[in-house]
Amino acid sequence: MKGLILKDLYALKGMGKQYVIVILFMLLWAIGMKTPSFVYVFSIMMGAMVILSSLTLDEAISFNRFALTMPVNVNTLIKAKYVLFLITMGLGVGVSCILMFIMQLLPVQMEGFDYLEMIPVMTIFIVGTSIALPVIFQKGAEKGRYAYIASMLGMGAVFYGILKLCTACGISLEEMAVMNEEMFAVVSVGICILSLLISYQVSVKLVRKKEW
Repeated sequence: MKGLILKDLYALKGMGKQYVIVILFMLLWAIGMKTPSFVYVFSIMMGAMVILSSLTLDEAISFNRFALTMPVNVNTLIKAKYVLFLITMGLGVGVSCILMFIMQLLPVQMEGFDYLEMIPVMTIFIVGTSIALPVIFQKGAEKGRYAYIASMLGMGAVFYGILKLCTACGISLEEMAVMNEEMFAVVSVGICILSLLISYQVSVKLVRKKEW
């Protein structure tokens, strides 16, 4: 599995310059807008989207069909992609934290920022990707992207509905977040882990009899 992950990282290395340019532009934009939210949202989004690029590259050259001629099984192929996703998400969060630290050192008045604000963003992208991955493995990258977009829109609609319900009931989400930060973080991490485990099991079952 290590070789599969290294293969993906080397294949994505060619996009490194593009990512650096985007990150620099993102940093300048955030400084100009005097808000850090753009930075951490975009950094985490980039980390989440890398897995889709990797799967698209594999599909374009029929890599999985070639890989299965070697001593590699379907479970290993799928597991390697989930590990790659965790790596790129971790890099996205790491880059986000570094950029946040840099912005705090600049002599520019910025909006307040709490690192716990990244947790709901991470949760949304992890759950959205967890929904899309089984579809990609079964139906291909193009249909998987539609599933990814649909899942993100669906979660957005759910959060909007919750926000409206809380507003109608006179519940302040800001007060709830302040009072239950630790619980919120634990629940969010639990949702992420559960969604990835379920997604992996579904992916394995869906592609077990698939002809690559």
